[in-house]
Amino acid sequence: MISQFSSHHAAAAAFAAFAAGIAGAGQWQDEFAITQDPWTQYRSYISTAPDDTVYVLWPDWTDWEDTKVNLMKSADHGQTWEGPWIIFEGLAYENMDLCADAEAVHVLLVEFYEDEVNEYKLLYHTKSLDGGLTFTPPVRVGERENIEMIRLYTHGGVIYVYAQHYDFDQDIAYNYLYVSTDGGENWQEKPMLPAWDLHHPALAFRNGDIHMAFGGFLAVPDIMYSQSKDQGDTWSTPVPVSSGAGSHSQLPQIALDDNAVHVAWEDDRTDHFNIIYTRSTDGGQTWSVDEQLNDTYYAARVKLLSDDEGVHAVWCQYHGDDGWPSSWSSADYGIVWYKFSDDAGLSWTDEFRVSQNESIPPIDLPDMGANHVKLAPYTDGFCAMWQDKRDGNIDLYLRNNLRDTCPADVNNDQTVDIDDLFQVLGAWGTCDDCPEDVNDSGVVDIDDIFEILGNWGPCP
Repeated sequence: MISQFSSHHAAAAAFAAFAAGIAGAGQWQDEFAITQDPWTQYRSYISTAPDDTVYVLWPDWTDWEDTKVNLMKSADHGQTWEGPWIIFEGLAYENMDLCADAEAVHVLLVEFYEDEVNEYKLLYHTKSLDGGLTFTPPVRVGERENIEMIRLYTHGGVIYVYAQHYDFDQDIAYNYLYVSTDGGENWQEKPMLPAWDLHHPALAFRNGDIHMAFGGFLAVPDIMYSQSKDQGDTWSTPVPVSSGAGSHSQLPQIALDDNAVHVAWEDDRTDHFNIIYTRSTDGGQTWSVDEQLNDTYYAARVKLLSDDEGVHAVWCQYHGDDGWPSSWSSADYGIVWYKFSDDAGLSWTDEFRVSQNESIPPIDLPDMGANHVKLAPYTDGFCAMWQDKRDGNIDLYLRNNLRDTCPADVNNDQTVDIDDLFQVLGAWGTCDDCPEDVNDSGVVDIDDIFEILGNWGPCP
């Protein structure tokens, strides 16, 4: 009898560990819509501050020449929201980006206007020091007049802006890194690698170094890696991270941890797109053999996030026998999927479905289901946000993956005490996903009592 009980206990514990592995280090909560607006959310941006405040930015392009830039925030992982507020309006804003740090909420804007001869796309930075309620007057970033692509980052009190400038006279795109060490008042322009080699760069920062993945798409199909140890003044000789990339491989993402540099991208080497991953454990000099992350094609728009628990990857996947959606109105496409690695990319969990969209109305394009997924970190977990047209209009959806930092606090009063002990005793026996099963073994037993006693006192 003891042997049989131990066997069942071990099996339950193994299943619980397996289920937790699929969902990552934390647990996925239910998804929820965070916008329900009459206008279409073609672009959206998310960032989390160190205090876990979530900021979401998006444009209302109902009247493009009178773009309304909307911002809202949540202090409780998206359960309740303040806003949205219109923080800028009255001009045509073609592109934007968002980044929150300990100092401010930073917003990057590309302002569009034209005269009888030329059109102009000028780059501006603004910030809020009061949580998004008010913003400083926008400051011009650089003097280039045709800004196409932008990225905004902050690290160690320094603001970094990647911007692509298109020179129509030469028919060439040039790439620049703008750096501000005084909160965005002044900017230093630094030319990056040759324009013909640099496509859709993604940057990551660690210990003062900048790591960059770039390349892909026709001209230079290989995904490349380079780094700078002097805030972008100079860059190392680029090395390929991919082996045999397809001609349309593109949109690389990069993440860093103590053990490796992680890069993933969408790759069409098999005539349809898949998510390909590789890593380097020697600072980017050599790279592991390319590995396909998704189980079923067609997959695109991967995002990576690294935290104390491991490496997280999400992407959008379009299902169909030929690599494309089986029909434009099918519910089999536009799904967000997730994998997790707790060993620095050596192995990955099975796919976990993030978006819970079961039906999508007929639409015209294959990229209007769940799409454009993004990740943002919390202190104890992270969230995924994406665009979704399940209700007939593109809205923003959020789903949290949160770690329980105090599972012994059964009644959630932030203290492990006699009340939690009595609650566990009252639920003794087999338990299916109940809070009294402190160690997630599938049964409430003496091990849970030990967990209560071992964590006695206020929650950390």
